[in-house]
Amino acid sequence: MKKHTLALGVSIALLSTYSQAQTSSEKEIWGGLFGEYYSVYPEKFEPNTAYDSGMGWGGEIGMKLTPDWGFRFEVAKLDLEAERGSGSITGERIGVDALYFINQSNYYIFGGLKNQRLDESYRMADLGLGAHWQLSDKWKIISEIAGYYDFGQGNPEYSAKLGVAYSFGKTGGQRVNKDSDNDGVIDQRDLCPNTAFGATVDVDGCALKATDSDKDGVIDAKDQCANTPMNDKVDANGCSIFTEESKTMSLKILFDNNSSKLKNIDSASVQEFVDFMRRYGSTDAVIEGYASAPGTEQYNMKLSVERAEAVRQYLVEQYNIDSARLEAVGYGETKLLDKANTREAHQKNRRIEAYVTATVKIAVSK
Repeated sequence: MKKHTLALGVSIALLSTYSQAQTSSEKEIWGGLFGEYYSVYPEKFEPNTAYDSGMGWGGEIGMKLTPDWGFRFEVAKLDLEAERGSGSITGERIGVDALYFINQSNYYIFGGLKNQRLDESYRMADLGLGAHWQLSDKWKIISEIAGYYDFGQGNPEYSAKLGVAYSFGKTGGQRVNKDSDNDGVIDQRDLCPNTAFGATVDVDGCALKATDSDKDGVIDAKDQCANTPMNDKVDANGCSIFTEESKTMSLKILFDNNSSKLKNIDSASVQEFVDFMRRYGSTDAVIEGYASAPGTEQYNMKLSVERAEAVRQYLVEQYNIDSARLEAVGYGETKLLDKANTREAHQKNRRIEAYVTATVKIAVSK
């Protein structure tokens, strides 16, 4: 055991010197001490005294060759308790492991070959899971569980380990994925360092010639709205800028004296009004009925309502406009267009007026 301890100490010293000399290396070197719980196969020593489990301690020196792979050399001293009665047996274990770091993280799978010496020597293979828990840039905790297979007897054994390690050298770990110009290509592969911020680059880190297919002033790489109209003003994402405007359509129909029947309707005006309502399907129209001054106020109010309702029914039945979108209201003689007591004035006042307003988005021109 003294020879193995001496070998471990020499290895640590040599690897520490190596880590200081290799200033451009991307390797990480660590050394650590650990304690472990070890469970031995109960019938391993038959017909002699059977031993069960016990504690151990030891040290390791390891090197991370790449972000994925590493190896380590390990020496441990074991102290196993007798399964029945008193007594114990001491021994040692020495070997090497390959470590695979899962997704380049601090969690790893390891496996290797070990030589265990208790009452005699045993050749073993091990396989386990472990983790390095970083305390600081230099210090970390090591935790592992492992299974062992004895090639001679074919017996399984197990251990759980907890220790602490110190990194002697980690030269270059921060430079592995460094991207000085922030173009998405790491420095080791960047053939065009210091490209302008925000520039689109190829796999070698060199700026691509910017293209603007729809000529809106925003390059294709950043254009979220391709093929915008040539005359539209666009935002930083290449999308048309809109403003809201109100559009209103009106309809006017005249009636005979004392009548709410429709006749001599200007079908073109009605069709234009209907087309507007169909184009803007979320709009509602108000149909206002009016009467001329002759007659009582109560009668004229009733007549104006009938005129508004007549137009409402006409739009529903002849043009299939949803009745819920049409409101008929009567105002009687309260809103005369012409207050003169003449035939022409009375004709102007016998009417309905319908209005519908839509709020629409209009693209802003350059």
